[in-house]
Amino acid sequence: MTEEMVVIRKKQIAEKLQQQQVERETLVKEREELKEAFAEHESLEKEKVHRTKQRNLGYQSDLVSQAAYTSSIRDREVVEKTRELDIQNQAEARYQTKLASSLQSQTIDRAHPLRKYHRTQDRLFG
Repeated sequence: MTEEMVVIRKKQIAEKLQQQQVERETLVKEREELKEAFAEHESLEKEKVHRTKQRNLGYQSDLVSQAAYTSSIRDREVVEKTRELDIQNQAEARYQTKLASSLQSQTIDRAHPLRKYHRTQDRLFG
């Protein structure tokens, strides 16, 4: 019986060692699968961050372009208003010069046609 017990015990130990080996292999396989899943997750996260960063850079570029466009429109409006003001100032200066000249002269160069008519009528009937 002791010999039989030794054989049974060796068989139990062999089975136990084999079971432990299978468990170790399973754990190693699971660990490798977890590493691969983690690496894939990291890769996807990096790709997501990269896409988000690119999208944000695109938005930033669009905003800068819009700001530049708005600024150029404002600059053109300022230039146009300045040009119009210069034209108005020149016209006003010409008008003031002409008015001063007219006020200093005693004769009327070009009288209104009705005024001319009334003057000739006054001289005829007068």
